[in-house]
Amino acid sequence: MAERVSEGAMALTAPTPVREIAERADCATAEVRPHLEWLVERGILEKATDDPAHFVRNEAYVEFRRITELRREFETPEAIADAIEKYRERERDLAAFFEVASPDDVVLADVDSEDLDEVYDRLSEWRAITRRLRDLTEAKRRLEARQVGCSLLGLAE
Repeated sequence: MAERVSEGAMALTAPTPVREIAERADCATAEVRPHLEWLVERGILEKATDDPAHFVRNEAYVEFRRITELRREFETPEAIADAIEKYRERERDLAAFFEVASPDDVVLADVDSEDLDEVYDRLSEWRAITRRLRDLTEAKRRLEARQVGCSLLGLAE
């Protein structure tokens, strides 16, 4: 049960009542509450309201996990730099397609209805790439900081 509650908690992008979380986890409300409080204590969830209790995932925690996973996946700042360059290349292609500098600058009202599906797909990809670049850049910064710290302390990586 705890696993179902934890998995469901990671999907809570909007404040959600305990009753609904319990339904999703196929558990009784009384059984779910202690698990939700435990997740709040660990910073995985945030309590959005008290009465009635609503919970939402902690986006800072989710970001921390994504960046930590990227640091493990790429292991070196150089490997991340290569990935960043590939994503930036695709980002430039999408900016050229839309003829704007940012996905936020795209005006969907200007798109012909027959092209809307393709535009939505490309815009979604661009937003995902923008987030991925932000995460990769932060992971690279943290790996570099760790290398500098280890060097200053005379420690081997």
